[in-house]
Amino acid sequence: MVEPQSEQRENAPVLFLQEWCIYRVPSQLRNVDEAAYTPQTLSIGPFHHGNPKLRDMEAHKNKYYELFCRRSSKSEDELRSFMMDHRETILNCYAGTFKCEIDFLNLILVDACFIIELFLTNSEQEQHNANYYILRSPWLRKTVERDLILLENQLPYFLLQKLYDFAIPTFSNGHLGNGDQAQVGGHVHKDSTNSQQCCFPCFRPGDFQENSIRSEPIQHGFLELTCKFFKAYTKGKSVGNGFEPKHFTDLVRHFLCPCKELLWVKNYDQPVKIKYHAKKLKVAGVKFMPLREPFVIKEDPVLTFNPVCLAHKELKLTRLWAEYEAECIFRNTMALEQLMYPEKPYICCYFSLMNQLINTEEDVDVLIEDGVIFNLLGSNKAVVNMISSLCEQIKEDYSCYSEICQDLNSHYKTVLYHPLVIVRQVYFKDLWRGSTAILGFVVLIFTILQSLQALELL
Repeated sequence: MVEPQSEQRENAPVLFLQEWCIYRVPSQLRNVDEAAYTPQTLSIGPFHHGNPKLRDMEAHKNKYYELFCRRSSKSEDELRSFMMDHRETILNCYAGTFKCEIDFLNLILVDACFIIELFLTNSEQEQHNANYYILRSPWLRKTVERDLILLENQLPYFLLQKLYDFAIPTFSNGHLGNGDQAQVGGHVHKDSTNSQQCCFPCFRPGDFQENSIRSEPIQHGFLELTCKFFKAYTKGKSVGNGFEPKHFTDLVRHFLCPCKELLWVKNYDQPVKIKYHAKKLKVAGVKFMPLREPFVIKEDPVLTFNPVCLAHKELKLTRLWAEYEAECIFRNTMALEQLMYPEKPYICCYFSLMNQLINTEEDVDVLIEDGVIFNLLGSNKAVVNMISSLCEQIKEDYSCYSEICQDLNSHYKTVLYHPLVIVRQVYFKDLWRGSTAILGFVVLIFTILQSLQALELL
């Protein structure tokens, strides 16, 4: 048995290490919604190990560990020796302390083997064996999937890749092409990406098709297994641009971030914010458009020659599917950005701007009508509360939407513009209302003319 190595960590001084990538969520964020950062069924890593509420899953983890050892070409002693060789690097990934009685390396080994075996099992053709208990239950699979994305419930991704290469080397470096079958550790491996598609918690199939060129073919077998397990988030795409995830939370954030790099501005004083909510901006001629890209917001000035609207702006926002399951994912990726990506907080900035647009249920109505929000929470008030709660305790030192905010504020202040837009909103909102308004105007003119003729006759 590997001797525990965590005693040194418990009493170590608090220092910053560049290698830190797995954090405890700060208490300010956790206090907003503690359940969103806490695993429901499965503990991975040291932070939640020993939680009595998660004890039932330990037997399944040990069973998967045994299955992995049978599949592997290495003995248990070789696996433990492998862990010992990477002990320092693994420890340096965790920012924080944990209980000294934890047998750290053995804990990490069992968790890592469980994850790899789970991913391999997920990719295999036959999924009706008793050993596939987790994958056979849709509720349990979704809960385990959710727990594996929590920021405090992570293993270093490099460890999973290296352990996969070490223990199952036959196909570690090969690309498991789409639709192909390969034998891995004596089991048949089949691509299941195109089988029953899981629903992405905040987007739906087809949302990102316009930008599917983001990625390059996956070169590492385990990375492909990972993307297949989290296909609800990866949408069948692969990781490109040489991106190397630190862990699963980081991987999910990667697929939520825009495909193209945005220009970031340091907020030296107060960040520039939109002063007017969605309903007022709509009246001022701003047209909200759903955008089928990962979390991003764009604006386009559109010139028209409509007699009642000289010009208007289009604000394109990634379509948001507001539902309870998505909130947990948002919170953990936003917490990761606060701790690890403070200079590029894409997800935080998206929700910050949404929070500026939404103040009342009427603002939500505007965005729902324009197709920017699809509400699965039951009421518009729930959407207002969710967006507001997501932004609570979130700090913005950098922004990529300052220019958009300034433009929208300037656009709203245009004096000549408001009367024209109000006329358009009231009388020309749609074809039927516009036709009725024109007909009424014509009738009014004829009535006036008839009145004048009658007066002349008198």
